[in-house]
Amino acid sequence: MRYLKSELLVVIIMILLLQGCSMEHSKKVHGQDGILDLTDWDFDADGNIRLDGEWEFYWNRFLGYEDLDKEEPDLMVDVPNVWNKYSMQGEKLKGEGYATYRLHVKTDLPVGTMLGIRSYTFSSAYDLYVNETKVASNGKTAKTKEKEKGEYRPQVIVFSIPAEEFDIIIHVSNFHYARGGFWYSLYMGVPEGIFDLDDNAVGKEIFLIGMLIIVSLFFFVIYILLREFKYCLYFSCLCLFLAIGIDMVGQFILVRLISGISFRAVIFIWYSSTTWVIFFVVLFVHELFQSAFSKLAVKLFLVGSILFQLLYIFTDSLFYSRLAGFNTVFEAMGLLSAVISVGIGINKGYKDGWLNILCMIVVLTAYIHDTLFWTNRIMVSYGEIIYGGLFIAVFLQMIIQAKRIKLFHDHKAAAELSFLQAQIKPHFLYNALNTFISISHYDINKARDLLMSFSSYLRRSFDFKDLSHLSTLKNEIEFAKAYVEIEKARFEERIEVHFEVPEELEIKVPRLILQPLIENAIIHGILPKEEGGRIDVSVFKKEKKLVFKIKDNGVGIEKKKLDRILDATGKGIGIANIHIRLERLYGKGLQIESIPGSGTEVTWHIPIHRKGVYSKND
Repeated sequence: MRYLKSELLVVIIMILLLQGCSMEHSKKVHGQDGILDLTDWDFDADGNIRLDGEWEFYWNRFLGYEDLDKEEPDLMVDVPNVWNKYSMQGEKLKGEGYATYRLHVKTDLPVGTMLGIRSYTFSSAYDLYVNETKVASNGKTAKTKEKEKGEYRPQVIVFSIPAEEFDIIIHVSNFHYARGGFWYSLYMGVPEGIFDLDDNAVGKEIFLIGMLIIVSLFFFVIYILLREFKYCLYFSCLCLFLAIGIDMVGQFILVRLISGISFRAVIFIWYSSTTWVIFFVVLFVHELFQSAFSKLAVKLFLVGSILFQLLYIFTDSLFYSRLAGFNTVFEAMGLLSAVISVGIGINKGYKDGWLNILCMIVVLTAYIHDTLFWTNRIMVSYGEIIYGGLFIAVFLQMIIQAKRIKLFHDHKAAAELSFLQAQIKPHFLYNALNTFISISHYDINKARDLLMSFSSYLRRSFDFKDLSHLSTLKNEIEFAKAYVEIEKARFEERIEVHFEVPEELEIKVPRLILQPLIENAIIHGILPKEEGGRIDVSVFKKEKKLVFKIKDNGVGIEKKKLDRILDATGKGIGIANIHIRLERLYGKGLQIESIPGSGTEVTWHIPIHRKGVYSKND
């Protein structure tokens, strides 16, 4: 079953990652020689179209609509692409510069038809014209660095076509980043389709960023409450920097919320967030799968992250963006070291290693795909897959961390149970042994039987191998009876205990509750009475619950003490400890009724039809 679940998980992940492939239009049209023929394109039926293909390119010239017919283009270039990849006179163009792009669009639409364009970002500023009309801009284009103002802001542009055939002209300038030009595809369609496209892109990013911020806050709160969970702090930081980094290569939603933020600051946040994402991946993995290798990796990537951060602070974006190749190597090495650390952890027997490997494969696949897409090395119609990949990875990590937290609490509860089992009072052991010695002088057979009961009692008390919460009702009753036999031998006729239990004894119940409460009834209820008393222990099914009752006719409990007895911060096997354990397991603890001088009745209920608490026939 476990392997089946794993295979199903892989299938689901692959479906989600490849879901975007189905979004590709079966019908494709590309610009050729600076002309895009859309006379056969039905925007209502065929949807939005990407204005990809060959555009006219005029280097270091800003040309208007009327000027373009008088000039020859320097190149016919593939769009989208950075102009650093274009060559003129045998030399590749520099990142810094300015240019004009033109695409002539043919349609059979009536004059005045409303169309929309979804523009992402250009490097570093642009103006977009339809014929001679300027319909959109980002930043301020210029021919020098001093006059240019860069800006990254995706937008929707709505315009009416001036004729069946029209030109889309774009002026682009770049003096603030290492790579310039027409980075991403323009989408054109009817306004409703373009707005839907924009809403989908923004909504997808808001969902992912919101999820990452909520997860970040959630794990930060866990760390505040449980400081030993350092990996929760690291995971919180990782999710926070991921949210920022995704926005810096996405829709710039966070940037829009900060008025007046400079273009240089945007690039700085973009590069910094990516660097710290890698560091916290390495640190997070080290905390989960510690080894000499992971410890060394943390130190190396901490030094590397600090050096990159200093570079971003003290140099210009134009300079450090030229080092993007080093950043990519740094990021790839970080992810690779994380995978190696997990692999070492798997070899050492750490849990959830393969699930972590799966998370990293998903993220790494999405990261490599989108890096190639963002740098125009691959052209796919479905765009980025990092959103789906990160969602899956974070979701799987939440499952993994929830399991780790549960395991921590299970170990803690087991340690508490171990502590309870060790609370065998020395005076009880001494008195019991003295009782056996005394009885052996006149009834050797009874002494032998008592020693067998005592052996059973000690065996169950010091059974530290089984530290689970649950045991069978049969074991708990046998343990209680062994204790009662020893106490009856010590105090003889002063103690009378009757058990009434169901025939089915294989029902799972919490350990170390029945015997400590019987012990409490004997010590605090019966023995203070000179003549002793009787205890009735009954266990029975009622509807879907197993009901326990321990009733004695001892001295009882005063009302003031009864009111605070379950609120006491008891140690060891105290009533308050048992009450808290039951509340944690089932939401309801002990119910105690007592009349001073007449006796006490303690009751508790356990659901039978519940995971981990069941009968063998359920």
